[in-house]
Amino acid sequence: MKKVYKHILVIAILTSFLSCDSFLEESPTKSASIVPESLAHFEALLNDYSNFSNEGISALMFGTDDYALSTDLYDGFSRAYRPAQAIFATWDMDLVANEGTRYSGWNTEFEKIFTANLILEQINDVDATDSEKANLIAEAHFIRAYSYFILSNVFCLPYTEANKGELGLPIKQTTSFDEAIERATLEETYALIESDLMKALEITRDFGQVNGLNNSWRASTAAVNGFAARYYLSLNEYDMAQEYAQNALDEFDDLRNYNTDMRYSDIPAQATIFNPGPTNVDILYPYTHDQQTVVEDRLDFGESYYYRQLTNAYWAYWPSQELLGLYDQTNDLRYKYHIVEDYTYTRGAISPAYSYPGYIFFFKSDILSGPSVSEMLLIKAECQIREGMWADGITTANVLRVARMDATADPSDINLSATSKEEALTKVLEERRRELPFVHRWYDVRRYNNNEDASDDVVMTRTFFPFNASAIISSEAPITYTLEKNSRKFAYPIPNDEILISNGKLEQNKY
Repeated sequence: MKKVYKHILVIAILTSFLSCDSFLEESPTKSASIVPESLAHFEALLNDYSNFSNEGISALMFGTDDYALSTDLYDGFSRAYRPAQAIFATWDMDLVANEGTRYSGWNTEFEKIFTANLILEQINDVDATDSEKANLIAEAHFIRAYSYFILSNVFCLPYTEANKGELGLPIKQTTSFDEAIERATLEETYALIESDLMKALEITRDFGQVNGLNNSWRASTAAVNGFAARYYLSLNEYDMAQEYAQNALDEFDDLRNYNTDMRYSDIPAQATIFNPGPTNVDILYPYTHDQQTVVEDRLDFGESYYYRQLTNAYWAYWPSQELLGLYDQTNDLRYKYHIVEDYTYTRGAISPAYSYPGYIFFFKSDILSGPSVSEMLLIKAECQIREGMWADGITTANVLRVARMDATADPSDINLSATSKEEALTKVLEERRRELPFVHRWYDVRRYNNNEDASDDVVMTRTFFPFNASAIISSEAPITYTLEKNSRKFAYPIPNDEILISNGKLEQNKY
């Protein structure tokens, strides 16, 4: 933890102000740190979306039943998996703890928290209007709440009455390298998140456009309301979640209609497979695959209130058979454009050829994960159903369906229908999974297993080969791995590197 705070000024400030020569005349150090000195410096820091957007968190990508961990896929294409993916996907917490910080989310989210704390500490010394300062203060609280929420869902048990006294996170509210790093309780951690959220809701910057693009790289009223809806949904507080979702939708509710505003890429993509002779196979990517690093495409997509993305360095979101089975493969345009058939060919499964699809949104690595219009519609629909207005919930979900299903399909295939609250809930939760795969499933399973409705409980099971930290052992019989409803493994371990650096002050999760 201290290591992160020692180096964050270089990461968060140096990269943001390379053009400000007079501002960076010396390198930041613990004893002589360079800090922003003007409103323009703070604005530049916050406008650098690369400081905040990426969420390369293996637990979220591989730890749920949206992700296919398959002996068949491994037998057909052994390079589909590295040991690290199997380690996270089977909840082997001893091995996870030794995987390091790179794809844990621990360091990257605490870096964002540090930046928020830097703003809160320095903003009152900046020459700016009260309104300008107030918006930056609200934005800093938003950033800190957002990152603490992610960290608490990865490294802590679900927030329930029974778990309030369990281990939470280190409470970092300053930029001091010497601030205590012992873990607070889960109750204290959530108290900080909610306090920050309330202060973030004081923001007055409207959601709008800058240079023809939605200003989703910065906090806004819609972004904060969207996060508030997500936060209260995670606590199963449905009235509050619905209220904030509606607030966001009232400000902006545009959906991209996949019938008119989605298409395949114009860039030809082929793979040559051998069965045994060569055959050329066309790979149909969505146009959103075309640009690996051009952020304008992601902002232009237009549905996000806040620009965040789950980032998979392995370029492999393998959709499980369970997830694939939820789609109407004939009429659901999400299946048409995001489920890329024969994706394994592009990753090298060509001789012998083995075909398996991949889930593709932006390039091969990224799926938008920030609060969005579609997420708010699904939150609203779910809350309506859970609060007894199940017919209204189906109507709300169908607003999304019209934008995602083939317009030429039979209306009964486009629109969901239900004859009971129970059926409506099942259908809307399935719709949520179709619309938001990988990015929300871990959060959702945690809350489903801790609400008062046993009908949506999820026990996740994998059957896969044994493995260790360096190899998958396919010569041995597969093993069944299970994550039970109330398992303590719903809190991933803090990387052991961080435990060692803390000299024992940072307590590890117990299993």
